[in-house]
Amino acid sequence: MDRIDRRTYLTLIGGGTIAIAGCTSDGDDGREARDDDDETRSAAETDGSGSSDEPGSSDGSDESDGTTPEFGIGDRLEVGDLHAVVADLDLVADVVTGSDREVLEADDGAAFAVVDLALQHVGDEAVVDVDDAVTVTLSDEDDETYDRVDELDAAALDPTESHLAPGEVVRGDLVYEIGDDTEELVLELESLTANETGTVALAAKRDATASESLEHDLADDVLGFSQGVERADIEITVASLEHGNNLGGFMQSDEGYEIVAVGVTVENGSGRDRTLLSKQVQLKDEFGRIHDHAPGILRALEDFDGATLNDGEEYEGKIAYQVEEGLSELYWVFDFTEWGDVQRAFWQLR
Repeated sequence: MDRIDRRTYLTLIGGGTIAIAGCTSDGDDGREARDDDDETRSAAETDGSGSSDEPGSSDGSDESDGTTPEFGIGDRLEVGDLHAVVADLDLVADVVTGSDREVLEADDGAAFAVVDLALQHVGDEAVVDVDDAVTVTLSDEDDETYDRVDELDAAALDPTESHLAPGEVVRGDLVYEIGDDTEELVLELESLTANETGTVALAAKRDATASESLEHDLADDVLGFSQGVERADIEITVASLEHGNNLGGFMQSDEGYEIVAVGVTVENGSGRDRTLLSKQVQLKDEFGRIHDHAPGILRALEDFDGATLNDGEEYEGKIAYQVEEGLSELYWVFDFTEWGDVQRAFWQLR
């Protein structure tokens, strides 16, 4: 592996990605540095001969002899009821652990490997728990495996910690600490529900024009602004929507970002008290990236998280997110699974 250029991996407050920023004295913008492929990408591009357009198959191996199909970055593979695409690999020297922006540096002789992974539920099950459906393991040419970095305060953005409805996509970053001389990294995805395993050689990368991406193909109806849905005698309605760079008060976004504030009404007719939890709601873009809430901009979520609704009570709250400008599609998701109804409801906000 080539020597690692020093980079900082920033968990942006309210952002759906973890962006890379150069360690320079003038604080270069992380979004610009992430686009600097020549400096941040260590994986050598291949001619794509080891990849295939068909999921679950590969020109580079023979499934009939029991070998595991091998794919490269940008290939789509099928593992059980999930499709998966590894979109990219970044190698960095330090990371910022969350909203407190505390820098976590790799040990001497080590680096952080950041794997950009997208997953899509293609089965018939109403809701799949990704963590119960697949295991994801990073290893090298010597079959040494690496642990995920658990100091990161980014669990809400972890693609393997998600629930997925049929056709839904989740995309996020997996961060591992590796040796800075590690060669031939491989990501293995093993289905826990079917006898299928796929491996992605992270040194093999498709041409950008041939790389695949996953987008939502939702089986259930997608709701719009002011529409409500009732599950388990609880009705959820997106009652208001605000977006822009400056919505007044403390609702002002960072440069290059905008605020999206979702007003929600919850009516509890279930016959029992219910508790609202922040993990029940998500804001996603068309490619499945989760955009974390921004309580520093609007603290209504603190009331939402842990709020108890008595039977017959109606609750109104507002949740703010900070997202990159220019996103063409945004979906707000409410998960009823915590209340015993295995359903996820979707509102398309744009």
